[in-house]
Amino acid sequence: MLAPRLGRYALSAALLAIATPLYAAMPTIVPHRAVYDLELDRSDGQMTSSDIEGRLVLETTGSACEGYSVNTRFVTRIVGAQQSLVNDLRSATWEAGDGSSYRFLTKNYLNKKLADETDGSATREDGTIAVDLTAPEDTEFKLDSKILFPTQHVRRVLEAAEAGETIVVADVYDGSDTGRKTFSTTTVIGARRPPGGSESKAGNDVLGELASWPVTVGYFDNDAEDTETPTYEFSYDMFANGVSRKIVLDYGDFTLVGDLTAIEFLDEPPCDE
Repeated sequence: MLAPRLGRYALSAALLAIATPLYAAMPTIVPHRAVYDLELDRSDGQMTSSDIEGRLVLETTGSACEGYSVNTRFVTRIVGAQQSLVNDLRSATWEAGDGSSYRFLTKNYLNKKLADETDGSATREDGTIAVDLTAPEDTEFKLDSKILFPTQHVRRVLEAAEAGETIVVADVYDGSDTGRKTFSTTTVIGARRPPGGSESKAGNDVLGELASWPVTVGYFDNDAEDTETPTYEFSYDMFANGVSRKIVLDYGDFTLVGDLTAIEFLDEPPCDE
């Protein structure tokens, strides 16, 4: 499950770069298109003068053989006493199944006007990650090869959950913000829930047959002065096929809560490897 962020932040979740033979043994993320409706959590008493609601649409296609494409649209509407603001964040990424390369394009609209854009690619080569940006600026730079790409993170957390691990620590690069930002992440995985324990109805014909785990991911900005406090936290119920429910997005100043409201399972391409 990718972690949505408001404003100039795009999406994220990542893991260790692993060779293809080992990757084939890792958990598979089922292709799907999911819709999540979100609203302001009023139980914490924050942002009482404003109202926020949102919708996240996430489409994941592909496989470990041909790579994963992820298209995301995250729309939030903030209504205050004086004015309202609609933030429309659109992201399209492609990631090689072995974590060797990553392509990203993110556009952020404020009240239907393009506010910022990030466009680029990242490739693992010569013991580093070479990043080539074309927007917001035309530049190239290097990152540590241990930094992870988004789909790698989802698969690694799922692998850890199935192995009974409770903590996953990894640095993440998803091309968000200006395309230069990396995050340190700490993922806490709760106890395994047996199949049939979900209260939600969306996709229950498939998800009801699968085990799930409560997951919380803390994202720490490596460029911030305070690196001890997470920039935001993302909590969700993760199923064994990579689908998520019961989303909680804690941005510090406010929290959005929601659930999976619709899901369509897509055809999975054959893998010849």
